Formats: sequence, structure tokens, C-alpha cells
Amino acid sequence: MGLNTNMTRQILFSDARLAWLMDSIDELHSAIADGELANVTTLSEAEVVGILHDLIYTAREALDEIEAQRKTQTPRLALIRKSS
Repeated sequence: MGLNTNMTRQILFSDARLAWLMDSIDELHSAIADGELANVTTLSEAEVVGILHDLIYTAREALDEIEAQRKTQTPRLALIRKSS
């Protein structure tokens, strides 16, 4: 089961999929800015606000995880030539 999960993650989080996510949020933003929220979703304004807060929270958590993992990684050592 672990192998299938990893393969699914690779497919789900491609650059194209993340670009689609960003475009979707951008389109939602445009609709809201134009006062057209009711025309693009059946959700209430309160539900959209809650989902957007959840998205922000989850994105921040993902960023925190990435940054934490970077800090715990062992730095690479490189050999350099000694000058004469």
C-alpha cells in the first residue's frame, strides 16, 4: 500500500496540479472581487471564508514542515583544493 500512496502523491502534486490549484483560487478571488461569488459556487459566503481559512492554515503548516526539514538536514560537505 505504501508504494501506491507514494505514486499517487507524485501524480497529485505535479507542477501542473499545483498550477491548477493556484488558478482555481485566483479565479475564486476574481469572482469575489467582482461581487460574483454566488454565480460561481453554491456555498455560502461563510462556508467559502471557512474553506479559505483552512487553505491558509494548511499551506502555512506545509511551509513550516518544509522549513523544519531543511533545518534538520545535514549540510553537504565538499572537497576543495588546497592553494599552494
